Amino acid sequence: MRILIQPRIWRRAIPHAWQQIQFVNLAKLAGCVAIAALNLLWRGHGILRSSPAVLRFAVVALACYVVTTIAELIWLVRKGPKFTGFESTTSVNSRMDSTDALVEELSALPPADLRDETLQLAKEMKSFEAGSDREFINSLANPPLRVANDADRDEVLDQQSAELMEHNLRTWRAYRERFYRPARAFRNELRKRLGIRNVNSEPRIPALDRAILTGAKPIAQAADYLAGLARRLK
Repeated sequence: MRILIQPRIWRRAIPHAWQQIQFVNLAKLAGCVAIAALNLLWRGHGILRSSPAVLRFAVVALACYVVTTIAELIWLVRKGPKFTGFESTTSVNSRMDSTDALVEELSALPPADLRDETLQLAKEMKSFEAGSDREFINSLANPPLRVANDADRDEVLDQQSAELMEHNLRTWRAYRERFYRPARAFRNELRKRLGIRNVNSEPRIPALDRAILTGAKPIAQAADYLAGLARRLK
């Protein structure tokens, strides 16, 4: 799994670190110029010693600048924010703005409309999970690989395990992008209108509480809970 996740971590960390690089830094520029000047003074053994002085100075200064910038990028990647590889590529601010707008919209809906919208969301969540499961089952229906010995059997099992993990990751990311925040907004509005103040008395739904997909049908469980709240709305 680490082999699959590491490139995703780099895709998050490297652009973030690149934005933090100080391309016009007086200390860095001064150091590059100083090294280039020392190379000119080291006449007998300097880099590009047979080249003209201007060319030697420019090439050495540019090489020092590139090396220093790469080293700075690597340092920022290692010392910057720690990414897990599961972060969404969508801007956090844009997600928060859209969620706030949805909360305001839901608070203004009449009870009947809120109930219908919730039931529609629950239906879409169930359809999404069913389609995702069907896609994975169809992938398993492909002609099985021919197994000749224990080594081949282990290889097939490893491949199937990797496919299952990739499927679960894709499902989790799609659910978090499309349904997690809207579902929480609907749940909060329904609880408020139903007068549910003690949320600890409500059932724990991992897919709604922390976007954790555990169990046989975690998204359907969340959808059924939302639909149950909606049907209680008068």
